Amino acid sequence: MSYICLIANQNGIAAAGDSRLTFQPEALGLHLDRGRKVFSDQDQGLVWACCGLTIFGGVNYCWLAERILRQKNRSLSSRLNQITGALRRATAAQHRISRKNSTFTLLLGQVRDGGTVVHVLDVVNGEATHKVLDGPVLVHAGWSASLRQSKPAVSDYANDSLGQLIDLVKKRCLWAIHKDSTLAQQDRKHRQTVGGSVRVAYVAIPQP
Repeated sequence: MSYICLIANQNGIAAAGDSRLTFQPEALGLHLDRGRKVFSDQDQGLVWACCGLTIFGGVNYCWLAERILRQKNRSLSSRLNQITGALRRATAAQHRISRKNSTFTLLLGQVRDGGTVVHVLDVVNGEATHKVLDGPVLVHAGWSASLRQSKPAVSDYANDSLGQLIDLVKKRCLWAIHKDSTLAQQDRKHRQTVGGSVRVAYVAIPQP
């Protein structure tokens, strides 16, 4: 499982993610470190990151989500509904085939009315949950929850510049990659699924 992180405050939104794609079955240890899981659309004031089910049935669901979210002539809610429907079908099908949990998470930050809103879409085995959070907020997903860094207090990043937000999400992603690498070195049975280079995307909030 990958690691992605998104943080939003009054100055902008920044997201980061690793670039490792792990192919099924994971026991084979096959991976590719050229995956892209973070994106931005400056015109729409959107930044997003996704992880979990990536390629299934010949479809790359990170790219599918990107294509849908760039459709500016549609409401954001209708685009999120389309993504949800596609991932409900895909995760349910993979779950039936593999008999293991199939998950997909989308973290989406939106600049709106001079502030920020963050959408968290989780789809597990065909069941979806959607939360909407007002900034300032930090959200992350992927990997094992017990192995993630703890979240900082909101006061620690609420007034950070966009550059500081970018640095924060990048450092958290680098920490996850290093931690997973250390676990793999300590235990041969542990498969390192967080790896490759860190990719970052961001959007600034225009200041008055």
